[in-house]
Amino acid sequence: MESILAVKSKDESSLPPLMFVHGAWHGAWCWKPLMDYLAEKGFDSYALDLPGHGTRKSECVVGHGIMDYVAEVESVINKLNIVKPILIGHSMGGIIVQKFLEKNEAQSSVLIAPCPAMGGSLWLPIKYSLHQPIDAIMATLGNKTAISSQKMCRRLFFDNISSEELEAHFEMLCLESSKAIRQMVLPGFKLRASKITSIPVAVAAAGKDYFFEFERLQNWAEEYEYDFLPFPEAAHNLLSKPEKFGFGKAICKWLKKTITTN
Repeated sequence: MESILAVKSKDESSLPPLMFVHGAWHGAWCWKPLMDYLAEKGFDSYALDLPGHGTRKSECVVGHGIMDYVAEVESVINKLNIVKPILIGHSMGGIIVQKFLEKNEAQSSVLIAPCPAMGGSLWLPIKYSLHQPIDAIMATLGNKTAISSQKMCRRLFFDNISSEELEAHFEMLCLESSKAIRQMVLPGFKLRASKITSIPVAVAAAGKDYFFEFERLQNWAEEYEYDFLPFPEAAHNLLSKPEKFGFGKAICKWLKKTITTN
């Protein structure tokens, strides 16, 4: 399946498969470094392209909401015939995973720099409008929105990245549905998620995250009794380099610990 990225461990794996769900403007491609890292630790991984993303860029994103993306995750897992995968979501993918888990089973879940269950703070669209006013209008009032410059790409997703890496990342980005953005951050539109109580959940937070504040994610994790994995020196796209900040090591350790204890 072209829209699904699969990375298998070298040896036959007895560990539960991982299913990765990307965030806004991205695609399955953004998971490849972490998938490769975890394959070396014995995990088989799958990542999907949501409609209009990644290898599906030619499809229209207009009108897609969070629940449309949830339905796509359900469809892919059924096509792959995966029973109780480990769900890993980043940013928008975090709220997609939470909504998926309201009615579907999984082994455990890791939410990386995620949109929390109660949605993003009102400060986010205000801050975004100060930095990128035209794009902010499109994100909140239009039907689709883009990351329109490398400068904004750096500001949103990274802290320290080379010009070459930034250019390559920027070229891979796609349009995003404004409906999905509104459902994450705007009062009156927010799609809230229920507390996950049936499986282990970890929240990985980046101290230099543009979108979802470190303390907000920490407080949410504590309130919901989720495990909290802090990366105070990292930016929003901390999954791009799993070797940095001990990120990949911490994710792998948590995954294997929960598999052992469940």
